[in-house]
Amino acid sequence: MPTTDSIVRPSLLLKKTLAAGKKANVDSVAKASQTTDSSILLRPKKQKRFQLTDFKFAEEGYFKGNKYFKLGRGDIHADGVSGIPAPYAVSNDNVIAAMLLGCFIMAMVAFSLSRNFIERQVKSFFRGSRSKESVVEANEEIRFQPILIAQTSLLGSILYYFFVRDVGGGRLSNDSQLGAIGCFFGVFLVYFLFKYLVYGFVNWVFFDRKNNGQWRHTQIFLYALEGVLLFPIILLQVYFSLSLHAALIYTLIVMLFIKMLAFYKSYTIFFKRMGASLQIILYFCALELMPLMVLWGILFITDNYLIINF
Repeated sequence: MPTTDSIVRPSLLLKKTLAAGKKANVDSVAKASQTTDSSILLRPKKQKRFQLTDFKFAEEGYFKGNKYFKLGRGDIHADGVSGIPAPYAVSNDNVIAAMLLGCFIMAMVAFSLSRNFIERQVKSFFRGSRSKESVVEANEEIRFQPILIAQTSLLGSILYYFFVRDVGGGRLSNDSQLGAIGCFFGVFLVYFLFKYLVYGFVNWVFFDRKNNGQWRHTQIFLYALEGVLLFPIILLQVYFSLSLHAALIYTLIVMLFIKMLAFYKSYTIFFKRMGASLQIILYFCALELMPLMVLWGILFITDNYLIINF
């Protein structure tokens, strides 16, 4: 009959065997995990790509962490708050600057091409009539004078635009200024062309060919002189903020001066030898003052049309 020790001993041996097997499994798993961890540590890590979007600069600051500081993605002020727009200034306008630069270049080109003609007109303006040879020589140089007439038209259109913009309370939009100046420029061109044709027709009917040629040269010279005299006042008004009142007075003085020169020259060319004093007044009023009044009315109508449509 077996004893108690002989019965218990096999069960103890079985338990020790199972415990040893479990311990061996745990050791093997630990060694395997240690080997895996060491291989992971030896493996080079993948570098993360640098991006500025990962940094939330808008959330950094003195008030970070404050419960009242909330800057969400849908906040209307996330991109900042728009400030007060700067008022419109003519001196900062690139369109006006380009036009004035173009006028200066046109004046320099025209003066260089017809310098002899201009000098001859200045020297002989208050003298008697010139000879036929001088008139023929001037006809070769006269073809460059339309450039100065175009300059006078452009300067007149810019000056009138300043006038209607200030007097009219800014009713003309600054976005449509190029179109407005272009319309006024066309009106001035038509005005000078109309005067040139009307003078040519009336003088062709009543006076001889020599006097007509002399007056035609004088007329173009006076148009060019008017543009040269208007150029400084526009520069002063644009870049030195000259008052509109002073600019208007200067413009009226220039126009009066040009009309007086035209009156004097038309008298010396056409009516001095005739001894007619009343005819020169009718001639001057019909061909100088009436077209000027028509020009003012057309400019006023054009201004109202631009205000309504633009």
